[in-house]
Amino acid sequence: MCGIIGYIGEKEANDILIQGLERLEYRGYDSDLISSENRFSYKRTGSNQNMNYDVQKLKDIQPSEEGMNILNFMNPEDYYCRISLSFQKILEQKITNYTKIGKTVNVSRATIARISTVENYWMNFETLLVLASFLNITKNEIFDNITSIKTHNSFPVYFNLKNLKSPALFRIIGHILGDGGIHVAEKAGRFKAFYTNNKKELIDSFSQDVKEIFGEFKLYHRIRASQVNEIWLPTTIGTIFYNIMNYEVLNKKKRIPKFIFETHDKYLLGTFLQALYDDEGYLYPEKRMIVIAQKSRDLIDDIRQVVIKLGIRPNQILIHRSKNRTTMYYFSITHRDNFKIFNEYIGFKHPVKIKKLEMLMKKYEEQ
Repeated sequence: MCGIIGYIGEKEANDILIQGLERLEYRGYDSDLISSENRFSYKRTGSNQNMNYDVQKLKDIQPSEEGMNILNFMNPEDYYCRISLSFQKILEQKITNYTKIGKTVNVSRATIARISTVENYWMNFETLLVLASFLNITKNEIFDNITSIKTHNSFPVYFNLKNLKSPALFRIIGHILGDGGIHVAEKAGRFKAFYTNNKKELIDSFSQDVKEIFGEFKLYHRIRASQVNEIWLPTTIGTIFYNIMNYEVLNKKKRIPKFIFETHDKYLLGTFLQALYDDEGYLYPEKRMIVIAQKSRDLIDDIRQVVIKLGIRPNQILIHRSKNRTTMYYFSITHRDNFKIFNEYIGFKHPVKIKKLEMLMKKYEEQ
């Protein structure tokens, strides 16, 4: 006696699969897996005596996968959001008494009415979470149905992609850590992420990545006297990156976010490092060396640890003090095997560095 359960569709798959597994308990020799973002979250084979334990283990995995949603890194009370019309219909059906529910979630009867009936209504994100919890609606279902979001004093943005594990997001974070940053106006409560570079290819790539995640909106461009291009993102997006990159806890210091260290996908890690090496890397084909430097010892150590995760064996961190007394920390990558991994997973978008990497790789092909 045996059975198979699987699901292909637009709904959240985890709950459907787990319910199916529970119905297939005690069928003999069992195996199961859940795959997310082309990566197995959990896989097991074994006898039926462990089935109850393993179904529970699969349930426990869900919060960690849901935790990769960008919305988890936002302070709900600071944001307003719009929800899909289909989800609004669900709320309308579940809300039977505006006054009672309003008192329960500490908002007015009129606010509850607007949330459930007014199309494209901007509702406080925290209020929506409290309301949904009262109605036994999961946080994940809320996240799936948020269509746009904004802070009180910024333009709205639209989510095309919410999961943190995307090449576009990894590149954006790499660029913010490299030639970008987050400008903090604490008194006004505004956080503006920006990126600067003099190469059009990198500026265009950054713009495309931002629009891939947050949709079409006006980007603020400025060209400095030095002909360096700047892109400034709206406060809504800047606040998201301020939270994702843990700026408040780190006292506004640049460090690599924890979720990047915990990523096992080498191509995602390579995408992140590509942005950093495009901004801060140097290639010396004649010396057969790739170098990256930073003013922060902590950040350069972070970068080195991610490089090691790709299977590259970098050299130790060294210190360089220039004539103007600026202290820089750097490490180099040398040797053919390391270059092969670098070329496969990292590479460049910077046009000059692309050619230099080709020269470097060609030197080994000619041997």
